[in-house]
Amino acid sequence: MLKTPPRINIRPEDADGEYSNLALVSFSKAEFILDFARIMPGVPAASLKARIILSPHRVKALISALESQTKAYEAKFGKLEDGDFQSSIGFQNPSAMGGEEQ
Repeated sequence: MLKTPPRINIRPEDADGEYSNLALVSFSKAEFILDFARIMPGVPAASLKARIILSPHRVKALISALESQTKAYEAKFGKLEDGDFQSSIGFQNPSAMGGEEQ
């Protein structure tokens, strides 16, 4: 059975969204924190654009939705190749880089 997605009211000032080229993920037993930021060359620090706090169950649902949408994207536009697309900036996993649980 397909569920109808909820209707979301978007304020005009939020309709353009925010560009992020850096995401950091941290967690505790009760929640995951996703920080989306933008880092620019020549600027010493990234600028936080959004902090999203989710329960572990919602994170798992988000992962499933992202996997599904990525498969649909690749079916339409072609396979995304794995590789070193992160270089010095980009989406990073602090725990894979020696980060610790909070």
